[in-house]
Amino acid sequence: MNFLKPGKDNTEDRLNFVRYWAEYCRTHTDEDWSRQQNILINAMMHNAKTFPLSPKEYLKLKKEPCNR
Repeated sequence: MNFLKPGKDNTEDRLNFVRYWAEYCRTHTDEDWSRQQNILINAMMHNAKTFPLSPKEYLKLKKEPCNR
């Protein structure tokens, strides 16, 4: 398995990550990588549910318009 290589810019970083992940998916079982995706998605959902600001407060903080 190759290690993730840093790129010269954001585009190259993204392409390197796509290549890395494609290699990972090809060399590991479905159960292995889907379990890891499940952990990531569950953590993101938990973070979204426990975020201390409402969507309106968050957008106000970023100085972006809120259409809600």
